[in-house]
Amino acid sequence: MYKFSAPMPYNIEDINKLLDINNSIEKSKITSLYACVPRGCELFTGFEQSRNYAFDNISWDYWKKLIEHVLKRNCDFIYLLNSPRPLDVDNPNFYKQIETLKKLLDELSKTGVNKLRVASAQLMSYIGKHYPHFNVFASTSLEYKTIWEYQNFIEFHPEVRQIIPSHDVNKNFKLLKNLKKRYPDIEFELMINEGCLKGCPNRMFHEMINADDKAVVKDDICFSGVYAMFYCKSVEFRYPVQNLVIGNVIFPWDIEEYGKIDITNFKFVGRDGYIFFDSYLDSFNMYLKGIDDIKNIENFSIADFTHHLKHNKILRKLKVKDCRKYFPDIKHFVKYGHLCANQCGEECSYCYEASEKIQNCLKNSQEIKNEI
Repeated sequence: MYKFSAPMPYNIEDINKLLDINNSIEKSKITSLYACVPRGCELFTGFEQSRNYAFDNISWDYWKKLIEHVLKRNCDFIYLLNSPRPLDVDNPNFYKQIETLKKLLDELSKTGVNKLRVASAQLMSYIGKHYPHFNVFASTSLEYKTIWEYQNFIEFHPEVRQIIPSHDVNKNFKLLKNLKKRYPDIEFELMINEGCLKGCPNRMFHEMINADDKAVVKDDICFSGVYAMFYCKSVEFRYPVQNLVIGNVIFPWDIEEYGKIDITNFKFVGRDGYIFFDSYLDSFNMYLKGIDDIKNIENFSIADFTHHLKHNKILRKLKVKDCRKYFPDIKHFVKYGHLCANQCGEECSYCYEASEKIQNCLKNSQEIKNEI
């Protein structure tokens, strides 16, 4: 059984729609939902990555009811304290943040929540010391990519029960296999549909920026909350097919290979756009049904399986049945994925060649469309 986590919707009706997907799939199950309160909430600590800014005026009572409903549906809830920013102990408001954190953790405990997704190493140690009844899950925002980093991290933080590796190691099967072998009691959960640029130099910085602050200071994009997104989007839009093919998306037909190395936990992303819930619900539903049988998704767009490129007009023209056969074979990465970080584009052009084949597939589909 493959276990999936997903962003928690913002009302009970949509939570039910999401969890009801479990009734129509066989090989997988959505077992946990994750979220944090918005910035306007009285229990917002500042240790969160705040992405649901459209709900600033909703109180803890509202979010508490949603969380309680998730738990009643026999689904886990994970609260996100996942900002990788270092703790600003010199800030006059820092100890107010800690007091708010204490109140939040107390309320979560009363509600029945015992799982926290944390990015700050200092915060992990604090929670492990003072709140040992919480299970600490490590955020992908740590962006660790080598076995030495994971080895030392786990030595430093015995309180950690689950880790989401950097999405840049999604296809490094040798690393993933060795981590599972060395740490059999720790869960490793992989992000499947992130769609971020492979090797993005601004990824951790992006996660530190206040996503709610979209204002441009002094008319300069360099000081804007959308600085990181501005640059990555410009690259994504110029090379959408290449970024999809060379990227770190794990497609439904790839999942089986991860199961062979005992990785069965996966994560859907999309929290920053979750006000458009229906499109995410359809994507998650399609993905899980594609694991059951690839025939279930052959007529859907390949763009439906990646978050950041989901609405790309070029990729939306590509159906799974037309382009899947040209995608890099996941078995290639089982053998050579650990070499990608050092050889891609120089000593190996496998994915670039696949990208060209899909570009041709796209051209052919457009020509057919023009002839009709």
